Amino acid sequence: MTPSTPLLELRNVSKTFQERSVLCRINLALSVSQNLVLTGPSGAGKSTLLRLIAGLEAPSEGEIFLAGRLASRERSIIMSPRDRGIAMVFQDLGLWPNLTALGNVLLGLSGLRLTRGERLERARAALADCQVEAVSREYPHRLSVGEQQRVALARAMAVQPRLLLLDEPFTALDIILKDLLLDQIAQLSGELNTRVFLVSHFPPDAAAVNATLAVLEDGLIQEEGQLDELLQQPRSRTLVAWQRRLRGKR
Repeated sequence: MTPSTPLLELRNVSKTFQERSVLCRINLALSVSQNLVLTGPSGAGKSTLLRLIAGLEAPSEGEIFLAGRLASRERSIIMSPRDRGIAMVFQDLGLWPNLTALGNVLLGLSGLRLTRGERLERARAALADCQVEAVSREYPHRLSVGEQQRVALARAMAVQPRLLLLDEPFTALDIILKDLLLDQIAQLSGELNTRVFLVSHFPPDAAAVNATLAVLEDGLIQEEGQLDELLQQPRSRTLVAWQRRLRGKR
């Protein structure tokens, strides 16, 4: 992989469910030094796109490359999810209720070739990085929503992924806690050299994680760039509405 090779590249990727087109010829590239926030209306296909990148589903058409290697193509998953160097935090977090916070992080490490001691060390370090080491012995139902979010993030970051996919995991949080977690994600991304691909309904999240913004509507990437620049002449319904919202606050 050369420095100019994208970490992630989608070429003409489409996805159809029972003859219903969800994604249509998506072209998108993420460099080795770039974070991305994907926004757009509900039902636009944002979560579907993440699942294709993670290798949980195959595209109906097109190709997906990771670090220059073909990962998926039309109706075929070439590279397994485990081999992609990707971690994902789902909207429902997916914590196992019968495992402690530490147990959840350890489970995420089970597929790596590490000794038990190495897994334990890495799990504890991830919980500490996400500031939830104090609740490592607690079960998810005994944790606050914010603590659950941090445990899910710790589980994802413990595997030291090259790409972290976040599918609107902060919708249940108040704005203060959400901003704190976004700051933490941006910090961990820099420290661990992990790129972030965040799905969010809130376009300014792009600034919080030093990311490019892409807008997905009607199964297409309608526009992509820096939020401030896009808002000068927005083309998508999403950013036109956001621009009006900002003007209404002045």
